[in-house]
Parts: sequence; C-alpha cells; structure tokens
Amino acid sequence: MAPLPSLPRIERLHLADLVLPETHPEAKTSGGAAVVFGFVIDHPDGPIVVDTGVGRGHPFIDAVYAPTGLDLGDALSGVGIDARDVIAIVNSHLHFDHCGQNPLYYGSKVPVFVQAEEVEAARQPHYTVQEWATVPDGQMRRVRGDEDVAEGVRILATPGHTRGHQSVVVEGGEGEVVVIAAQTVWDVKEFDLEQATPANVDEEDLRDEAVASIRRLKSLNPSAAHFSHHPTVWRSSPGIR
Repeated sequence: MAPLPSLPRIERLHLADLVLPETHPEAKTSGGAAVVFGFVIDHPDGPIVVDTGVGRGHPFIDAVYAPTGLDLGDALSGVGIDARDVIAIVNSHLHFDHCGQNPLYYGSKVPVFVQAEEVEAARQPHYTVQEWATVPDGQMRRVRGDEDVAEGVRILATPGHTRGHQSVVVEGGEGEVVVIAAQTVWDVKEFDLEQATPANVDEEDLRDEAVASIRRLKSLNPSAAHFSHHPTVWRSSPGIR
C-alpha cells in the first residue's frame, strides 16, 4: 500500500446508542448501554465510510435494543461531508449495529467491502438483519484477507470478534499510521493489554486469533486507534487519550 502524501482527516461518527439486554455479554461491564460509532476517511478521491450503524424500523431490534441515533447522512453532514460524495463503504463485520444504514447506498455505484467469510456467516439465522446486511451483487466486494481500498487506505483481516472481522489502516506522509480497529476489541483497555475477552469474541476457538489481530494492528506502530463501541481513542504517546 502506497501512503498518501499526508494523513487524511478521519472523523468518528456517533451513529447510535443502544440499551443492552441482560443476556448481552457486555451488559454488565458497560452498565447496560453501548455507543455505536462509524467513521469517515476524508480521502482525496472522496469520502470512505467505515461502518454505517443501526438501521431504522426493525421491530425486534427496536424492542430489544431501543436504539436512538443519527441518520448517517446527517452525521456526515455534521463533519462537513456530503453523503452523495461517498466513494466506498467498508463494513468491519455484518452485525446489525455495523451495517444498518448500508441500504441508503444500495442500488448505487458505491462498492461495499466485506470479508467473504463474513458474507457467508451473515446468511446464517439470527446472525444479523438480512435486509441491512444483504449487499446487492453489483456492489459487493468480497475481500479475502487484506486489500487496498484506495491509496493509503487498506483493509486488514482481523478475525476474533467474528471470523470475518476486518479493520482499516490509513497511512499518510512520513509513515504515520492510524487504525480503525472497529470491534477487534470492545474498549481501549483490551487494546492496551492485548486481551481478547470472552464477551467480545463470538466463539471460544477465536480467542487466539483475536489476540493475534490486536498484535497485528499494534505491530504497525499506529499513532492512534479508533473503536466501534468505546469513545476513548488509543494513542501511542502515553497519557494522551
């Protein structure tokens, strides 16, 4: 991946707040609530969105998670980006809170990048909301491992939370790297300590892969790492959050 001349602006988008049911593995540790972030990379070729948050009007999701949130278009507008200018969407994985507003772009020419293994997993019952996660064939970009999205922007396979989880690496001038780790971890502490907690790993046999994914991202020596469900940005300089 060739780096960009300078690191592009990366904005976090607060897309939703959820009430976690008691059965949710993170309910006790997070006080029964969860924030949902997406991200936008203000790339010279056009904005690249990473995760689209929660969709609207799904009876089960509304009843169980009581989501409150912002329309993706409004969130983009809030950081000075026109939703019509988006050139690509990357889904870290296809759980309902990461692909829920994908349909805003279905039927367009905007490609949607998802790990092939995640596409297959999402077809299983109770995995996600099918109408949100089912990308039209003409837009689906099935990723197998690592893949460049644009100059200076690369997808890295980071299995752990799910088998098909992926993260995004952005590289700018003089080798500065920022990672959008998404749900590689639930919070900044797990990233710091390189921990794969049972609550954030879907299947027990993915624990080792989850730790390896954290270490892989940290081996890139990023200056910062962003997370889907935690407001603190990890930074390589101690004491800076």
